[in-house]
Amino acid sequence: MRTILLASTILLSAGSAVAQESPSNILTPERVFSSPSLNGPVAKGVSLSPDGQLVAFLRSREDNVDVQDLWAAPTGEGEAYKLIDARALVPDAGELSEAEKARRERMRISARGVVDYSWDQQGRYILAPLEGDIFLASRADGKVRRLTETAADEIDAKVSPKGNYVSWVRDQNLVIYDLATGQETPITDDGAGLITWATAEFIAQEEMDRDTGYWWSPDERYIALTRVDESPVDVVPRFEITGAGATMVEQRYPRAGRPNALVELYVRDQQTGARVKVDLGANTDIYLARVDWADDGKTLYVQRQSRDQKTLDLLSVDPATGAARVILSQKAQAWVDLNNDFHVLADGRFIWSNEDSGWRHLYLYDRNGRRLRAITRGDYPVKHLDGVNEQTGEVYFTASMRDGKELPIEQQMFRASLNRTIDPVAVTPAGGWWNVSVNGPATAYVGNYSDPKTPPQSALYRIDGTRVRWIEENRPDAVHAFAPYVSRLRTPEFGTMQSHGETLVWRMTTPPGFDPSKKYPVVMQVYGGPGTGAGV
Repeated sequence: MRTILLASTILLSAGSAVAQESPSNILTPERVFSSPSLNGPVAKGVSLSPDGQLVAFLRSREDNVDVQDLWAAPTGEGEAYKLIDARALVPDAGELSEAEKARRERMRISARGVVDYSWDQQGRYILAPLEGDIFLASRADGKVRRLTETAADEIDAKVSPKGNYVSWVRDQNLVIYDLATGQETPITDDGAGLITWATAEFIAQEEMDRDTGYWWSPDERYIALTRVDESPVDVVPRFEITGAGATMVEQRYPRAGRPNALVELYVRDQQTGARVKVDLGANTDIYLARVDWADDGKTLYVQRQSRDQKTLDLLSVDPATGAARVILSQKAQAWVDLNNDFHVLADGRFIWSNEDSGWRHLYLYDRNGRRLRAITRGDYPVKHLDGVNEQTGEVYFTASMRDGKELPIEQQMFRASLNRTIDPVAVTPAGGWWNVSVNGPATAYVGNYSDPKTPPQSALYRIDGTRVRWIEENRPDAVHAFAPYVSRLRTPEFGTMQSHGETLVWRMTTPPGFDPSKKYPVVMQVYGGPGTGAGV
């Protein structure tokens, strides 16, 4: 049985309770969206360097909550420092391209400045796209190098795994930049109009949680990349509504039951320059859901989903020839839910999740797709796989559960075993909501915690849960931005109800001075539905 979290807020009607409050502690809509942020100094996009010596994160500027800078802090002693100052490097942010605006909208990115960054596998560089151009920060000397300054936007920029190249999409084509020589090399040259290379199409971005269209192999020999042809897609007029008014926009929009974009997958050999097409099957009306590389770069794994979303095939692809074979399939009567739990081990085995038991759980497979054992089990869904320590055989995952039963009002990280099926052990404390980012070898993690009385807090932890240092303690003290309003903060109430054989878990927040004998207007949050909890 699945549980669904519904949230509601009972609004205070005009009158009695408001009139008794001091204007200084009334939270107005204007204050909610002004600076500094009521959340306090929240670290976003936190990640550990591959060598575990540095923590990088995004932080909103105090003078403008909508602009982010890139910060870093040593994992040992030392204070956090600003690594990339967005406004110092690009004082006047220009207009983003339509492609980049659409990409950010589908990724739910509304901020400006530094909105994303990535490491190379050695942790020598941090790559940060900034207002349409690319900047590279060096760990060795702390210098920031500007790689591009063009009229066109460079989007979806990445550092290659070994740190020898930087890649990006410009004008619908993929470009490789050699860091040693400063030489740019276009990998494709016919992207234009309705043809786009190395970019996720609308459906992949908006509905499938795939926001990239190219993937480096770990040894940098190969690049897998998509070619998208939107010519079959219907042109649909829609309104673009802004504060300045509304305009009509003609858009290629893949409507239900109508033709989708044609998506092909290719592999380019960086040594020879050859490009081969991956055999995705005779049926072109499919979804390219996920693409992953084996650790040795000798196998490309592709997840192919049927148009009705009831079948998800895992393909093993030879990158030299493009030849593919189906090694595993997941099927469902309604739809197969996509996830990011696919993880290839060094010996060729892999971990993947499915919902065959009625709950999403993790399973271990051999390289040919034969299931070896269950890693997790119980009456709860695994939210996502966080990391694997192959030396100790420990597997880390996030779930909302306690004692093997689903508990949607909290979220923790748990430890299981790669070698046998055991009852998971909680790593983070019970209560509240934890989101974690585990480093590559799964020896440490960044934990982000919050609860109804605690603003988001970030810290670095050893993998056993021992805190090493705060990243953003964000202490809810008298000088916190929310302090003037905390006296009116109400603790949410939780409960359950039954509906059509399902248990619905509800959360209700009432206003100050709430009188249960009176009627109040209610805001109901249900966006997202099953599997995602309350909406936003």
